[in-house]
Amino acid sequence: MQPVRFEERPAGRLLGIQRRLDPHTTDWGALWQEEYAPRLPEIEARCTGDVCLGAYFAGGDDGLLEFVAGRPARDGVDVPADLVMREIPAATYAVFECTMEAIGATWDAIYSDWLPSSSYVTDADKACFEEFAPGCHEGKTPVRILVPVVQQD
Repeated sequence: MQPVRFEERPAGRLLGIQRRLDPHTTDWGALWQEEYAPRLPEIEARCTGDVCLGAYFAGGDDGLLEFVAGRPARDGVDVPADLVMREIPAATYAVFECTMEAIGATWDAIYSDWLPSSSYVTDADKACFEEFAPGCHEGKTPVRILVPVVQQD
C-alpha cells in the first residue's frame, strides 16, 4: 500500500464530540449514529464544508486515544455544551484512500507495511484523520485516511 499523495494542511479547528476510546474495541456505528448524528445540526451550523472528520489524538500511556467526530469549524463560533473545539496544527500528511469496509485493513497496512518500509515516521504531536466526503457510504467517493508524517533523518 502506498499513499496516493502527500498533502500540506494549514492549522485549523475541529468542532464535534470527543470520546476517550480504544479504536480496536469501539462500536463505531453506535458512536457515529447514536452520539454524533443527533448533534449534527448544531455542528453543521458552526462549520464549513460537507466533509466529516474522525480525528485521533494521542491519549496517554493507557493505550486509549482521544477521538473527535466533527467538522472543520468556522472562525468565531461558540461551542455548545458537551461539544469540543480542538486545535489542529499545520502538518504534512500521507494520504491514503479506501472504502468504508476497508478502513480497518487500511490502517493496519499503513502501520504494518507502508510506514516501516518508508522514509517517513509519524509526527506524533499531530492528529491522524479519516475524512468522510458525501457519497463515501455508498462507495461513490473514497474515505481518505491522513497520517501526519515527517522525513526520517
